[in-house]
Amino acid sequence: MRVPPGVYRLDPAHTFAEFRVMHLVVGRVDGRFNAIEGEFVVVEESEQLFDRVSARVEAASVDTKVAARDEDLRSPRFFDVTNYPALGFRGVDSQRSDDSVWVVNGDLTIRDVTRPITLEVVVQGSAVDAHGNTKIGLTATTALARSEFDLTTELLQEPGRTGVLESPTP
Repeated sequence: MRVPPGVYRLDPAHTFAEFRVMHLVVGRVDGRFNAIEGEFVVVEESEQLFDRVSARVEAASVDTKVAARDEDLRSPRFFDVTNYPALGFRGVDSQRSDDSVWVVNGDLTIRDVTRPITLEVVVQGSAVDAHGNTKIGLTATTALARSEFDLTTELLQEPGRTGVLESPTP
């Protein structure tokens, strides 16, 4: 799929980061972060589509539809939003995987712990809005282990469980 080159900013009205984690081994919790900002550059080169990829997620915007759980996630037991107000991603390289699928490698930082991750980015399409601005629809997914980011406080019954972070991005 052809994507026009240029600098793109994440649209805060249409962008969020979703996640799904195992809970007490037998269940799962779905949630999202509602406040995200960032930008990326689309380049013309055939081997590299995305360049200068960056995103910042406000940790306090976590929303699982359960107020008590959200407060716990904001507390020092998990995201510790007072000391670590944001999660961050910086892309380091990208390559085409398929016609509309790209792989973006980069570094994810949660609570000052930075680890390399790989995002699978699916280009949903592009369109020009009424103001002449090109919009791109993207969905980026990855899987990670909470333990790699020290997010296992009192989760001894779930060591090594993997959560999925999904980020639909128009």
